[in-house]
Amino acid sequence: CLAGVPTAADATMVDLTVDQMVDAANNVVRGTITEVWAEEDANGLIWTRAQLEVTETYKGDSSKRSFVIDQLGGKFGANISSVDDGVRFSVGEDGIFFLEVLGSGKITTVGFYQGKFTVRLDPYSRELIAQRFAPAPHKAYDHRFIPLPADDKRLFLIDLEDTIRNRVKTGWDGTPIP
Repeated sequence: CLAGVPTAADATMVDLTVDQMVDAANNVVRGTITEVWAEEDANGLIWTRAQLEVTETYKGDSSKRSFVIDQLGGKFGANISSVDDGVRFSVGEDGIFFLEVLGSGKITTVGFYQGKFTVRLDPYSRELIAQRFAPAPHKAYDHRFIPLPADDKRLFLIDLEDTIRNRVKTGWDGTPIP
């Protein structure tokens, strides 16, 4: 780890349950991405940053109306770096975000891309669904064009919200979070 930043050697992707993400998160919110940009830090690492405007708080300080979410990787000038399974953002994206504060003070999603569910309308049921999607690091990302999950893989927003609220209410059960 470099200055509290996980490296590829540190990271092994572990599938997390919604309960585990709620337990690990400092904040769980619904909101809209209003801006996305990249910056290079003092160590020469590129970070993609996303401004999140909060519309609902499930866990954490409900007076906090916005966050800047950081993701290692991105394009800054001629420099490009990517992180496999990293979270991606696009302006106008509505979602549920499981946020944790790193030792460096940066805020990121729990479990890389797992900590962001894009909220969108299912064109068949006309209900809101929540879905995770991790595009290839070298591909452009626009939330409006992510493929719909198969019928049996669709997660309705109301069900995700119920799971989150129930876990917040019951609290962490002491089971270690991978």
